[in-house]
Amino acid sequence: MKNEVDVSESSIQGAGVVAPRIVKKGETVCMMRGEKIEFNELKKRYSSGKEKICNPLQIGEKTYVDLAAPYVFINHSCDPNCGIRKKGELFALKNIKKGEELTYDYSTSEWTYEKFGKYRDWAMECNCNSKKCRGTVGQFPMLDSKLKKYYYHAGALQDFIIKKLEEIMFS
Repeated sequence: MKNEVDVSESSIQGAGVVAPRIVKKGETVCMMRGEKIEFNELKKRYSSGKEKICNPLQIGEKTYVDLAAPYVFINHSCDPNCGIRKKGELFALKNIKKGEELTYDYSTSEWTYEKFGKYRDWAMECNCNSKKCRGTVGQFPMLDSKLKKYYYHAGALQDFIIKKLEEIMFS
């Protein structure tokens, strides 16, 4: 795909990413790209103020992608039109119109029990303004069981989260 995504003004916050074409439910939108870093490096960047808590994407138990533009501009929504599967693959949870802002639930991409430097836990205030807004975006284990099941059955979880979830479910 020539233009995976386009950056535009967001109704959620600052810049956002919009679909440059119609995207059908289940179709891959893009791969989330950036610098691959380990958790200890991420903690250093948080502590020094060089990193915002919403920028990196967890792709493994202790592995992150420090998202590059335009991927860093994909905003969170508690009622997203996209999900992330495998290892950073953004895909459509529903049909998306050309020019529609792309969103995913940040809670579906974070699951660690370690502290984040100056941050006690990974969490942030939500600005999505959807009817389903939870007010706070936290780690996957903090979601209610109905929402966890929805994302699991929709295939909107990355491999490392599925593995951790299945360990709990089948242990």
